[in-house]
Amino acid sequence: MPGTTSARSASPQHTSLRTWLAILALAIGCFTFVSSEMLPIGLLGPIAEGVHMSLGMTGLLVTGFAIVVALSAGPLTVLTGRFDRKWVMVLLMALSLGGNALAAVSSDFMTLLIARLIVALAIGVFWSIATAMAIRLVPEHQAVKATSVVLGGLAVAAVLGVPLGTLLGQYAGWHAAFAALSLLSLLVGLAALVLLPALPSQSSGNLGAIVLAFKHGPMRMVFYVTALVMTGHFLAYTYITAYLQDVVALPESWMSSLLLVYGVAGVLGNFAIGSAMSRSLRKALLGTLALLTASLLLLAAVGGFKPVAIALLIPWGISYAALPVLLQTWVFRAARETGDSEAAISLFVIAFNGAIAVGSLAGGFVLDHLGAHTVVIIATVIVALSLLLVLFSRHAHD
Repeated sequence: MPGTTSARSASPQHTSLRTWLAILALAIGCFTFVSSEMLPIGLLGPIAEGVHMSLGMTGLLVTGFAIVVALSAGPLTVLTGRFDRKWVMVLLMALSLGGNALAAVSSDFMTLLIARLIVALAIGVFWSIATAMAIRLVPEHQAVKATSVVLGGLAVAAVLGVPLGTLLGQYAGWHAAFAALSLLSLLVGLAALVLLPALPSQSSGNLGAIVLAFKHGPMRMVFYVTALVMTGHFLAYTYITAYLQDVVALPESWMSSLLLVYGVAGVLGNFAIGSAMSRSLRKALLGTLALLTASLLLLAAVGGFKPVAIALLIPWGISYAALPVLLQTWVFRAARETGDSEAAISLFVIAFNGAIAVGSLAGGFVLDHLGAHTVVIIATVIVALSLLLVLFSRHAHD
């Protein structure tokens, strides 16, 4: 598996049921963290009303989360670099449990923001080590399968996490959605404690490794493309419920169902992209970016019509869900030459979450001052720039 140079030195010779259950626990951890990060998007209105803030200001629950992830992913991964990965994973799930439990009992914006930031401290390290952990648990020929299972948690979160959290929040209150995530965090933490074997760190434990990864041309290009496309996507997606309600005039009661449509489309994109990527990573990436650009452009142009807006959620969901797979595969391939997969993935996590922060923050400002329609227009331009960057980059090759 690309990007596993430092993780392959002690590859096991066979895979037991317990091993696959441990990998499944990592996938559910992925589901938990992605759902935790994105939950406020589906419940932005109820949360804003509950903490007496505007929609744009409430969007800071996404922005602040992403800023902390971007700033802490590299340093915390290095800080924990000399510790057994099993116990680091247990600690990460404990932080997720504590943060989501605090959110479940919060009654004001500041307490809720602090609760979110606790979870944010954990997610950056999780993304930096989870796939490398899964790869170390299996023989080399099963590395792709193990990685796919873990990253499948992301696709399932897109389908079930945010829509079900939104549905639960609508019927039982948004506090209940955070309570459900705290319970899930507890279960994953216990599973990690019981199922994961000892996994002594193989990271360099050096912040300089992240700097060296950034100096590598292909890694730097992945960083720029990821930053652009995710800024554009989250600028629009963070406030998609506001767009669907304010511009398209769809009722709030439809939001969980529409997010489910988006999520189901995302699963299709997640699994369909594999065959295209195996033929040509560059062409698959260009096609996906083109589809995302076209979806946002059409939504901005004619999305005021209800059937068109609903239909456009499908190609948007397909294209976005394929992007993390494509970009992380690009990272894995580039990381072969850097010698430290965790450092390379940390760099990707920094770009990804920094983009979420910038996109959601800018989107909130634009939403409060210029409206939801303008948010989508600006997002389209930014995503189009990422498409042009890949098209003309000498580093975006197979």
